[in-house]
Amino acid sequence: MNKGKIPSFRSHFDLGDLKIADEKNLNSSTQNAEILKTGTTTVGLVCKDGVCLATDKRATGGLFVVSKTAEKLNMIQPNLFMTIAGGVADAQYLIEILKAETNLYNLKKDKHIGVKTAATLLSNILFGNRGLFQVGLILGGYTEDEGPELFDIGGLGSLLPDKFCAVGSGSPYAIGVLESRYTEELTVEQGMKICAAAVRSAIIRDIASGNGIDVVGITKDGFNRKFYPIDKDPLAELQE
Repeated sequence: MNKGKIPSFRSHFDLGDLKIADEKNLNSSTQNAEILKTGTTTVGLVCKDGVCLATDKRATGGLFVVSKTAEKLNMIQPNLFMTIAGGVADAQYLIEILKAETNLYNLKKDKHIGVKTAATLLSNILFGNRGLFQVGLILGGYTEDEGPELFDIGGLGSLLPDKFCAVGSGSPYAIGVLESRYTEELTVEQGMKICAAAVRSAIIRDIASGNGIDVVGITKDGFNRKFYPIDKDPLAELQE
């Protein structure tokens, strides 16, 4: 796929009027609504030859498990993946927007969009519509020009490049595994197992995370996606 100049987001998706309408109707339509907290665990890790991302499979609304097969690890382009946490509808909308915009870029420029460019585009969308999207995102990918790149993107548009990160209700448990296991010499094969182990550690303690682990490793040659059941310790493979 190849694409080019990215058109202004607001010229095609102007949410200003929707935001005003939402504010006017807030008291009448949502004041008495029950707020259901959601939970998840998503992680990312940069390796010497690529990037790894991992998520759990559980979607919750309050204490109710809404789905045991939620797709929180999403392909934007074959060289670019994103994990989602927060409101499902918000996240799914942003996934489709980013897919469309990166497709346009690839077609017009006749090359793959850079990871940083895609992350900046998404950050601008979020910042331009602050308060509308209740999400926490991790964007990771690989290009020949940049190599492996990883970005932690907040719901208000914050953009934080990092070597590893964790987002979601299970992140305090997952980040400890990443912190203790990370080195700059990790391969993608090793990184996928460490990311899976980090999510698994959160599943053990966080009731809003569970039902298996999706993992992807992205290199210059493409991507490798894998599923781990929660009863299997991914780190056991590293010790064999």
